[in-house]
Amino acid sequence: MQVRVRVLAALAAGIAVGLAVMAYDRGRDIEWAVTAAQIADARTYGKPGVEVSPGRFVTEPMRAEGAGWLPLKWSLLGLAAACAVLAGTGGRGLR
Repeated sequence: MQVRVRVLAALAAGIAVGLAVMAYDRGRDIEWAVTAAQIADARTYGKPGVEVSPGRFVTEPMRAEGAGWLPLKWSLLGLAAACAVLAGTGGRGLR
């Protein structure tokens, strides 16, 4: 397989995996410890916000502790997928 095709396939796979993991994490609201929807639900039951510890309420959305590392996670998983595709399409070691 030509090097150009291998690199383009690896690049496409890496981007696809990175975007898929990002969409999965954002769909599960993994970057938020307390979401706006949770606060709205608590307010419908008459509470001022979400109780995170006894007597401590959160009234605004709060980010999770590891939310800053999520872009690195997405990038590394995409890079790993790209490397796997690049190595898998080489074909020289299998002959």
